[in-house]
Amino acid sequence: MTSQGTGAVTEPGATRSVGRSSLVSMLARVFAVQELGVLAAGLVIGSVFAFLSPEFLTMASAGSILASAVQFGIVGVGVTVLMIAGEFDLSVASVYSLCPLVMAWLWIDHGVNVFLSLTLALALAASIGAINGLATLLLNIPSFIITLATGLFWAGVSLNLTGGYPISYFGTSPVMSWLGAAEMGSSKISVSIFWLVAIVVILASVLRMTATGNWVFACGGDGRAARAMGVPVAVVKLGCFILSSVLAAFTGIVQFGSFGSATPTQGSDLALTALVVAVVGGGSLMGGRGSIVGALLAAIVLGMSYTGLVLSGVSTTWFQSFVGFLLLFAVIMNLRMERLGARFGVIRKS
Repeated sequence: MTSQGTGAVTEPGATRSVGRSSLVSMLARVFAVQELGVLAAGLVIGSVFAFLSPEFLTMASAGSILASAVQFGIVGVGVTVLMIAGEFDLSVASVYSLCPLVMAWLWIDHGVNVFLSLTLALALAASIGAINGLATLLLNIPSFIITLATGLFWAGVSLNLTGGYPISYFGTSPVMSWLGAAEMGSSKISVSIFWLVAIVVILASVLRMTATGNWVFACGGDGRAARAMGVPVAVVKLGCFILSSVLAAFTGIVQFGSFGSATPTQGSDLALTALVVAVVGGGSLMGGRGSIVGALLAAIVLGMSYTGLVLSGVSTTWFQSFVGFLLLFAVIMNLRMERLGARFGVIRKS
């Protein structure tokens, strides 16, 4: 007599189907992570420079990396938000140099209260952002043309404000220490890193958890559809332009606090570097996609690269060449990841 078991019999074909389904599910989760590429790049670049220079893994090196990350990161996340909304800002380099210069000019040269000088400099940045946004939206001219033109204009203003000379600060000030002059103990790590972290946390939370964040992505993804659904596209984009300019100005002011000098020509190549931060961090040049955390990681990667070149004895004049290569590589990899993601039916997370 044959006894019959109660368990179900699994067919070999069904097992293979389940296995393929699990593999596809795993690949889907991988391709959905925008920050994966920049994280992998950071590990590779860090390993290379650690091999080339033992000093790369010291606390002093970490301080240098984070200082560069602050410069690239704060302005970079502002550009990232604007890019997600489908627009560009090529005036950030000029705003970065102009606003700390205005603050120094008011405070040091004309005796205006330091906090009032800071406030007026940031208000100027907000006005520049508003001009960029209104000109783009009302004139219906591409934002990269508008911001390129305004960037050139404000660069000229910076040069003429002080005759091309820097304005330096000597002494102590609680505001300057608060902005970035102070360091955490003997670590050589500037307190300005806290500004970067705070800004990243706030913006990442807004984009992921609020209706405003959804509106930003909707504006960049399909502006007409967003407008049809009741999204105030013009208001959202205008706000993103203002945010980009204010964060560029704040970056320059933090650098002024850290180094004690405001220079008319500082950060002349920062606009393209900020664009690299946004794209390497997982952003799309077409809008509708981007990652604040990815931009932070990209800024750290650039900081690692700059510091690594210095410690390895390579001229920092090669840094811009590296940034250009990294931009091209990031665009190619993002396209490849999108195609592979589409192959597995994945929409990459914003």
